[in-house]
Amino acid sequence: MVRTALVQTYHRYTQFTHVHPLGIMMIAAQARVAGHADVHILDMKVEDWDPERCVEELVKLAPDVIGLSAMTYEAGCLHAVAKLVRERLPQAVIVAGGPHPSVAADDVLADPSVDFVVRGEGEFTFAELLDGLAAGRTDWSGCLGLSWRKDGAIVHEPDRAAPPDLDALPFPAWDLIDHAKYHTVPRGGVIYAHKEFATMFSSRACPWRCTYCHNSYGKTFRDRSAEHVLAEIDLLVTKYGVKELVFMDDIFNFKPERAKAIARGILARGYKLALTFPNGFRGDILDEELVVLLKQAGMYRCMVAVESASPRIQKVMKKNLKIEKVERIVDFIARQGVMVHGAFMLGFPSETEEEMQSTVDWAARSSFHTAAFFRVIPFKGTELFRQVENAGFQLPHDWSAYEPYQTQINLSTVPEATITKLRKSAYRRFYFNPARLWRIFKLIPNKANMLPFLTLLFARRAYAR
Repeated sequence: MVRTALVQTYHRYTQFTHVHPLGIMMIAAQARVAGHADVHILDMKVEDWDPERCVEELVKLAPDVIGLSAMTYEAGCLHAVAKLVRERLPQAVIVAGGPHPSVAADDVLADPSVDFVVRGEGEFTFAELLDGLAAGRTDWSGCLGLSWRKDGAIVHEPDRAAPPDLDALPFPAWDLIDHAKYHTVPRGGVIYAHKEFATMFSSRACPWRCTYCHNSYGKTFRDRSAEHVLAEIDLLVTKYGVKELVFMDDIFNFKPERAKAIARGILARGYKLALTFPNGFRGDILDEELVVLLKQAGMYRCMVAVESASPRIQKVMKKNLKIEKVERIVDFIARQGVMVHGAFMLGFPSETEEEMQSTVDWAARSSFHTAAFFRVIPFKGTELFRQVENAGFQLPHDWSAYEPYQTQINLSTVPEATITKLRKSAYRRFYFNPARLWRIFKLIPNKANMLPFLTLLFARRAYAR
């Protein structure tokens, strides 16, 4: 039997908050369905491991196959682990997957330590790879979604179609992680009501064509049925003692009736869960009935991604958000006693200082309780990356530069120092508002734990680089 270890890599500065590694948990679950029972998960984030420590643990496991999952800014960690594994476990097969390898397979396979890249949604590609390795397969022609080397040349097999029926997939391998470790680390979304939480995807993909957004799940929205989502919630509550759910969908509210059915199902069960949506709703299609139902089901915080208050920049980024509708629904959410977080981005191509300032002004006037002001990052595989590359913009080849807080990438014509100053002042202007601070204080759960942490986070964003 092939022993497999799946590793979630880690970029220390960017990722001071954590969520469960659902990507490799789904890969593990489908591998077991395919008959590969000897699967292990190592999460470098929650363990706070550097590459050396991770490889020490891999040496103890002595796996035949090692899967490394990475975002773009984690690419350096991926290659550091692969290099050390090749030195310590020379017979192990090293497979890269996740968002970055999926769009940068040539770059990843330029590293001789990496044997294969699984592109896209990898549940079935990875399971087929394990089948072949167990059987001694050496020719991978026809293995859809796989990139490999044939006679020293990199070969990209055609893409594998994304799974159309998410209800046919198993639940993530919740039994392969140590739940208690996730109770003691800062989590994605930062604010929390209960330490006993679980991260969930109830759908994949977003049909909008925002230029800056990833294409990890394609652009065809696929959802799990309300019944399937509720069955996983039953498992998490009854077997693992979960008290809070963190929904990470790109667009949970794309099908409002399904979302309402999930809310009604949670209410009917009487679990009294806390719900949070840190990845965001699409604000201009969010309806009040859904907000009320989710509030009744336990929603205490959600995020609405605005990015820019400039109508011109909305067109440039192809989000085309109707700002006036967003303003109305944010006001409504706030009136329901739900903390609402706003996400904004500064530095789109052709964006002027005046347009950036208009976004900050709009955010400061809004009903958002909290907000984040990010730099625009052209991640590889996005339309934005292709646009700026085709325009002759010199993008860095060091993938660690593609992170949202300390990046030096500036796509606008506004000087770097000006954007940095504007971004810091945005945080100070937004939060140095007595009425807003009082609204946060009234609604924030776990005040004794949350307020000191949020103060530190604010200082990091408003005063540090």
